[in-house]
Amino acid sequence: MFSKFPKKLLLLSLAPLSLLAGEMQVGTGEFKMKGGFIGLDSTISTDATTYSMVEQHKNLFSEKFFYKYNITWYDIKSLTQTQNELNSVGSIFNNPVVVPSIDYRPQGLDINLGAGWDVVHKDENNFIGLGVIIGASLPWIDSKKSDSNNDDNSDDVMDAMKKSKTKILTYKVGPHITLSKSLNKYFYLYASATYAYQTGKIKNDYLESDLSVDGTFEEYDAGLKLQPFSYDKKIGWFTFSPRLYFTLGYRYSSLKLKNVKIDITGSNREFAKSDFKMSSSITYAGFGYSF
Repeated sequence: MFSKFPKKLLLLSLAPLSLLAGEMQVGTGEFKMKGGFIGLDSTISTDATTYSMVEQHKNLFSEKFFYKYNITWYDIKSLTQTQNELNSVGSIFNNPVVVPSIDYRPQGLDINLGAGWDVVHKDENNFIGLGVIIGASLPWIDSKKSDSNNDDNSDDVMDAMKKSKTKILTYKVGPHITLSKSLNKYFYLYASATYAYQTGKIKNDYLESDLSVDGTFEEYDAGLKLQPFSYDKKIGWFTFSPRLYFTLGYRYSSLKLKNVKIDITGSNREFAKSDFKMSSSITYAGFGYSF
């Protein structure tokens, strides 16, 4: 049932919430990828830029109940898997074959929506909250044989590789903790951690059917918040409390899927399954508002 949860509902549910509070973040850092694809036995890395719409923590209905969200677009530069030998398994290919250099270009969207309860709550900037997140990860990866290949050394069948697109869609659910501590009237420290179970599908141009996958999602976030402007005005039953703030922080995210085998050669090569992992380490700056 969870695997059929419509991702559009996640985006639609954020529309009214973003009217109450939100933050735009831009970040840069390092992206890493390993496993899953044929011959990708070692970690490869490149530069990444992220664009995020975020709410770290917003109380709603009471001083204890809170919601949060994070929608991040990943714009990642190309990664190159260097030419190497692959020990084939199975009865047809018993000898090592040379896998040519392969270029990968990952991109994608990560969506997280959470809610929970403040187990400690002094005010809007001093709290410890526990909750649950649900979300979806939607990366896709374009791949092709690299122009830097030494074609004299690569295997003839592997050498005929064409462009291929791999699409990943996973849904996740798991616990979340978030906290904040004021340093003075204007500056605040904040941090959060998420660990979620994931399940979903992988599609590739050469796969005859979707590949079902399971795994985990982790995210750790910490930063400094500057809130130079705040105002409180009570009108009848309601309190109008506009806030403007800036953030500077660091976020580590990882997606790990177990027992993945993606043959992008189109030649039905036999090779062992492996855990597929993508991770990013991002430093970001943001501007936010709250009412």
